[in-house]
Amino acid sequence: MRKLLFLLLLSVSILVHAQTEKGTVMVGGSLGLKTGDGASEFNLNPNIGFFVGNNFALGGFVNFATAKTGEISSTNFGIGPFARYYIGNTNTKPFIVTEFDYLTTTIKSGDQKFNANGYGFLFGLGFAAFVNSTVAIEGITGYNYNKFQDSDGSSGFAMRFGFQIYFNRRSMNDLKTNVLGEPK
Repeated sequence: MRKLLFLLLLSVSILVHAQTEKGTVMVGGSLGLKTGDGASEFNLNPNIGFFVGNNFALGGFVNFATAKTGEISSTNFGIGPFARYYIGNTNTKPFIVTEFDYLTTTIKSGDQKFNANGYGFLFGLGFAAFVNSTVAIEGITGYNYNKFQDSDGSSGFAMRFGFQIYFNRRSMNDLKTNVLGEPK
C-alpha cells in the first residue's frame, strides 16, 4: 500500500511539473463585468504564452474594456508582452508576473470625443490552481500604472481572475488517446 501511495504521489508530482515545463504553451485570459447605479463596465483580456524555460513563460496579451457612466462612455484597447515565473511543483503554483502594454482610449460625452494613447505596466503576484493536468483557475494582484498623453498617470491596486489551458506534448498525447482514440 505504501509503494502504491508513493508511486501515485510521484506521478502527480511529475504531471504537475509538466504543466510549466519548457515547450509548454498556455492560452487563456480573464473576463470581467461590473454593473451598478447607472454604470457598467466590461473587460476581456485574452493571452498566449510560451514556456521558454522550466517555470518561465513569455507571451503577449490584449486588453479590451468598455465602460459607461451616465452619458460618458469609454473604450480602451491595449496590447503588449508579459513575463511569468512560476514557483513550486504543487497543484497550486504561485507566480511573479510583469506586463507592459501600449494603450489607446476613446472617451465620448454627448457630442464630444477625446482620443489618447499611452502605456501601462503591472508588476504583481499570481496563483494558478490546477483543476486537472491542463487547466488552471488563476488570480493576479499587483501594482498597476497607466499614463496617457497630456494627462497625469494613475496607479493603484489591480486584481483579476481568469483561467489558463496548458498544452505540451504529454497533454496532446493524452487528448489524442482519451478523446480521439488514437494510439500514443
